[in-house]
Amino acid sequence: MQTLSATDQFTPIYYRIQESIRRRIVDGEFRVGDRLPSETELARDFRTTRVTVRHALSRLAYDGLILRQAGRGTFVADRSSIVSRIDTLQCHSFEQQVALRGKVVAYGAVSYKLVEVPSDVALRLSVPEASKLYRLDRQRRIDDHIVGVEIRFIPLAYGEQVTQRMLERESAHDFLSEITGDPLPVIEVTMTAINAPKWLAGRLQVKPGSALMVRDNVFRDAQGRIVQCGKSYFPGDLQMEYILGKSPANIAGD
Repeated sequence: MQTLSATDQFTPIYYRIQESIRRRIVDGEFRVGDRLPSETELARDFRTTRVTVRHALSRLAYDGLILRQAGRGTFVADRSSIVSRIDTLQCHSFEQQVALRGKVVAYGAVSYKLVEVPSDVALRLSVPEASKLYRLDRQRRIDDHIVGVEIRFIPLAYGEQVTQRMLERESAHDFLSEITGDPLPVIEVTMTAINAPKWLAGRLQVKPGSALMVRDNVFRDAQGRIVQCGKSYFPGDLQMEYILGKSPANIAGD
């Protein structure tokens, strides 16, 4: 039986059930293929109804964390896709979002070089088109699977301080925060979708023409200056989950 804290008393029961199961999966208490407690057991433990439990489990199933099989029960899923949860109240990089799901992003096929600024980037950064800046191009991998390609443009003042260790081990958000001396407080993101061109399909190991999601982003420092701009490309099976406004947990914490 669950013991409620003062905060839990103001958090919807279905949300508490979701987060309890989610946390136990991330912590490894429930592993891939494990059978979860039944609806009846969960209803008893959380002092609620089976209807509320079903509502909680439906969200976890949608997230790809569990599989519900009629007549057999509910099991921890072996997910082939990655869920990226985006909380608009927090400034989280893709890597930080993935870490909340118990995964670690690694990098490969790293290219980092000084190039002439493309016209669209020059306009965004308010620099002459003849200027030079650094171009970062690398793959993102999770569990040895390619889950994305990022292409970023970094002004000289920041780009010349980037080290090989940073390129191979750190998110752009982390190493640019390190270079500027403070956590970057703002990430501006635009989401679009495209069909994979041949060159990019090969990088992502998908078929040409496959659906891709694109996150066009800009990082700003505390003074509002742009410290990088670029795009991240993801296969279409990446699920983006947005929290707009205050989540139940945030409401409870006020």
